[in-house]
Amino acid sequence: MNNFYKIVTFISISVFFAFVTMKLESTFADKFAENILALLTTLFAINIASSTLIAGKLREIQEKTNFEFKKTKKSLKSSFYEQIIFIGLAFIFGLIRESKFLENIFNNDYLHLVCNSVLFYTFISYLDIIRDIGKSLFDLLEFDDKN
Repeated sequence: MNNFYKIVTFISISVFFAFVTMKLESTFADKFAENILALLTTLFAINIASSTLIAGKLREIQEKTNFEFKKTKKSLKSSFYEQIIFIGLAFIFGLIRESKFLENIFNNDYLHLVCNSVLFYTFISYLDIIRDIGKSLFDLLEFDDKN
């Protein structure tokens, strides 16, 4: 259930940011939408390197302790897939956001509110993944210091 509350919180924050940028007539969301794919793919590359480091440390610990780390490995794998999905979502909603065809069908403000909310959500979720990977790295460093 903890995951459910996190998702609801992230969605609420994302809609709030999108609504505020729309009401302030800020160009921040436009600039953010232009750069989100480059930002997410860069963070993805960094996360892959960090995850590889974590996997290597887990293997070392596994060889010493014979502990399997099944949940941790599963979590690393699901994190990898989540990041790919978020990049895909950002790509799709970036396309939708810039569609002149959809602007004619839907209210432009509504279209941008929905698309910007999804783009902000992908970024906030990515920050949570980075936080989780960083926490894992520091936990492993503490493990090495203790043993």
